[in-house]
Amino acid sequence: MSCCERSRILHVSTGRPYDVEALPGLLHARGHDALKARLQALVPERAVIVSDTNVAPLYARAAADALGPKCAGIHVIPAGEASKTPAELVRALEAFAALGLTRSSAVIALGGGVIGDLAGLAAALWMRGIDCVQIPTSLLAMVDSSVGGKTAVDLPAGKNLMGVFSQPKAVLIDPQALDTLPERERACGWGEMIKYAGIDARMNQLVHEALAGIEPGSPAPLPTVDLILAAIDVKRRIVEADEREVGERRLLNLGHTVGHAVEAAAHWELSHGASVAVGMAILTRALVREGRLPDEMQVDLETLLSKTGLPSAVPAALRARSDLDFSPESLLKLCQHDKKAGAADVALVLPVSPGCARIERTSWAKLLERIRTGL
Repeated sequence: MSCCERSRILHVSTGRPYDVEALPGLLHARGHDALKARLQALVPERAVIVSDTNVAPLYARAAADALGPKCAGIHVIPAGEASKTPAELVRALEAFAALGLTRSSAVIALGGGVIGDLAGLAAALWMRGIDCVQIPTSLLAMVDSSVGGKTAVDLPAGKNLMGVFSQPKAVLIDPQALDTLPERERACGWGEMIKYAGIDARMNQLVHEALAGIEPGSPAPLPTVDLILAAIDVKRRIVEADEREVGERRLLNLGHTVGHAVEAAAHWELSHGASVAVGMAILTRALVREGRLPDEMQVDLETLLSKTGLPSAVPAALRARSDLDFSPESLLKLCQHDKKAGAADVALVLPVSPGCARIERTSWAKLLERIRTGL
């Protein structure tokens, strides 16, 4: 069966509508014709491929061949969160200038979340905005960052502080790209899917079913295409209801306020998904000890995390390092750079029951107490 016959499409009805399409084998030899057809239709003139040192050797040539004469070039950045900086953003824009990109050109973001965020922002800034086609190759990027239009780079003060909302022209997913994904990055994506399970009852059921036969402490399993699309569908519905994150979309930040602080405190040595997992676990433990949640919710979350190779606490090896500070006070200071922060409080997403969470304004003193209790 060809990859075209197995295509699955979700339509995202934002201010600028677009499709998320999953085509197994798209980036591989047997998917060449399908990739060519889609990129030729999506790119009217020329496009630059932006990728990183891990992904470019695997898939950049396939994308370039599919673009043919429309390929303006391939811009490669060093892999990892450390590259998601204003300096790398400017370097990408300078590459666009050197390649002669115009307002009719496009950017192909080929890689994980870092590439999607940085290339998406570069596209939004180049000549005040050109098209960006997202081709996510990591599980995290597939189920989360490629959909919804958030683009950003990090600043020393915090994660994703320089960015804009800019919806892609399309999202093309090859689930078979996950076959080459390192276990650490596979687990990272599960962190986001477990987050979706915390805010959506149907996703909660699907995640539990998918992990039913997995033993705690096992490597992160490979999710099915159906589960990947179910996760995307949760985000699609929330983004359609609240594209600019002024209300319901904040639910997607479950675990992120504390998780981003943990990620920064670890100097990015803990993956985003693992950091979100720790953030969810810290708040869940704190709410259990406050009597707001039953013990079973803490046990259930920690079991799901263990089954996908994710931590439920800051790893001991990181806690033991003298150059890293995971004290409650240090984490709170990092939380205060969160985009949802106010002068006196923060819009914190808190679990309420299985598959349900709510947004609650929480004072900094209360958040410090919860970090101290749950850490």
